[in-house]
Parts: sequence; C-alpha cells; structure tokens
Amino acid sequence: MQLVATWVKRAENLVSFTALAVLTGTVLWGVLTRYVTERPAVWTTELSGILFTWVVFIGAMTAQHEGRHIRVTLLVDILPRPARQAVLKLAEVLVLAFLAYGTWLSFVMMQQGASRPSPVLDIPFSWVYLAVLIAFAGMALTSGLRLLGLMAPPPMDAAEDLL
Repeated sequence: MQLVATWVKRAENLVSFTALAVLTGTVLWGVLTRYVTERPAVWTTELSGILFTWVVFIGAMTAQHEGRHIRVTLLVDILPRPARQAVLKLAEVLVLAFLAYGTWLSFVMMQQGASRPSPVLDIPFSWVYLAVLIAFAGMALTSGLRLLGLMAPPPMDAAEDLL
C-alpha cells in the first residue's frame, strides 16, 4: 500500500509541476507577445485557464491526501475522546459522500464538455473537466481508504491519533 501511495504522490507532483511550468511559460509568452511584438498570442489566455484548472484541482487532491485543507477543530478538541472519535468518523463519512457526489457531477460535466470545443484552441472541454474528475475521485478514494483504516488519517493537532 505504501508503494502505491508513493507512486500516486509522484504522479500528482509530476502533473502539478508540469502544468505549473507550462502555465508559467504560457503566461510569459503571452506577455512577451503582447508588449514586444505586433501580434499577441491570443491562445495563451485560453491555455492558461485550462492549465490553471489542472494546477488547482490536482493541488487540492494533494492537499487532501496530506491533510492540509483548512480545519477548525476547536469544538472537536474539547469533546471527550469517544465523542471526538464519533464526530471525526461522521465528518469523514460526510466528506466522502460529498466527494462521491462531486465525482459523479464532474463525470457528467466531462461528458457534456466532450461535444463543446474551446473557442481558440479547439480543445474539447472534457480535457479541462478531466482534472476535476481526477481530483474528486482521488479525494474520494483517499477518504474511503481512511474510513476503512487502510490509510493513516491526516495530522490533526490534538485529534491526530483518533481515527
């Protein structure tokens, strides 16, 4: 299981880094062509938006795996240990339900985007929405593995060892 987690983390980092590097290059090229040449590259704005979507959603998946999303645990931390464990389990179930629903909606959105090309690059929007589907599915998988006890819960200050 640890080997799979390592490879998933490497893949996430590779996709995020590649998208961020190409995004940076695209934005720089767009600025250069707009202010230095007489013919601005109009495709850079569209590609930047697509790549930004990939960076944000794959980054959100990475943050969820590492337990880096914002949490306010003040009320949970003051509960007695059994109640705290129950609340944390309930929260994980609710998060999993939300992520599963988000996965389904992103799948539907991706299917609908397959027939709609982007205006400048003529790329099907399903490629843009694929990032959303991958991110929601990855976060749902992480949540499910945590619920089953096959993956360590994210660090959580005082509640770190409760799940």
